[in-house]
Amino acid sequence: MGKLRRSFAYLTALACLFCAHFAAAEPIVLPGSEDERLNIYSTADYLAVEPVVRAYQALNPGLTIHYHELLSQELYQRVLDEEQQTADFVWSSAMDLQMKLVHDGYARRFTPTAIASLPEWSYWRDEAYAVSVEPAVMVYNRQAFKNMDVPATREDLLAWLRRDDDRAFQMVGTYDIERSGLGLLLAARDADQSRDFWTLVQALGANQVELFSSSSGLIERVARGDLSLAYNVLGSYAASRAETALDLGVVLPRDYTLVVSRVAFVPYAAVNADAGEDFLDFLLSRRGQRILNDDVGFPAVHADVDWNSTLFPENGLTRRYLAPMEVDTRLLVYLDQARRENVIRQWRQALGGPL
Repeated sequence: MGKLRRSFAYLTALACLFCAHFAAAEPIVLPGSEDERLNIYSTADYLAVEPVVRAYQALNPGLTIHYHELLSQELYQRVLDEEQQTADFVWSSAMDLQMKLVHDGYARRFTPTAIASLPEWSYWRDEAYAVSVEPAVMVYNRQAFKNMDVPATREDLLAWLRRDDDRAFQMVGTYDIERSGLGLLLAARDADQSRDFWTLVQALGANQVELFSSSSGLIERVARGDLSLAYNVLGSYAASRAETALDLGVVLPRDYTLVVSRVAFVPYAAVNADAGEDFLDFLLSRRGQRILNDDVGFPAVHADVDWNSTLFPENGLTRRYLAPMEVDTRLLVYLDQARRENVIRQWRQALGGPL
């Protein structure tokens, strides 16, 4: 059942590529038996996270839940604008924007019951919490690598890109960091993490890398065999698609695996802060994390839930390979306009395009 739900969540996300600019104006409403309400602002598609929302409501049948699907910038702006009364729970994959809101005083203090089971990098003070992790992975087409080793590290990837047989030429893809905020965030973090990152980008450019604004588009091209390999795609989407696309393989790089998170907090101006805090407590509990991991396909952050063996069984990795982006004020660096422009300039130069 979990696999079917995760596959459906992936297809839902793919469909939303065509309607991303038409986020639902009206919330999805789950009626309860009483008047109490929980308002959720989230960048996650409701159909993807429905299992965990339904599980929470089953524990609180009197609660009516209003789930608002919003784009990340839209969510950020609504919380800014609604200074007096806003949602009770805010949940977004835009780590930097979430941290900006928290840093500027828009979050309430709350300590979840499961705090001892959460890694220190996954929360800031007692205000912002990573609810799930998103490893940035490589995906590859099994037929393309039928008679050769699949790159396991960035050094291996660079060697494959530099092969003399042109197997990588026009057969590799990655994010377009000028169109994707997540792609830009990952590139900036890669540049911080590895001194050889720009050499890797040069090799991608030499092979006429195909650029995409979403993970789903990259994954589909690799699954069909139009591309042999894609670099830095979201692991949850890759794992979901690999369940039905038999030729699609997933690699968590063994030198380091970048990890972004879906960050949540309870706003200071929440109408029903108690409900928001209780929902956050549930999401971070072992039960909530198990549902997110197994049924939704969002890898768990809780120490007792092993997301790698369930979502990425081929890799056999432990958490020591992970290079998580800490939920703290250092994320604000990636919102600095001068920093963003500099990363884009270096990106263009490394790819061999116009500056």
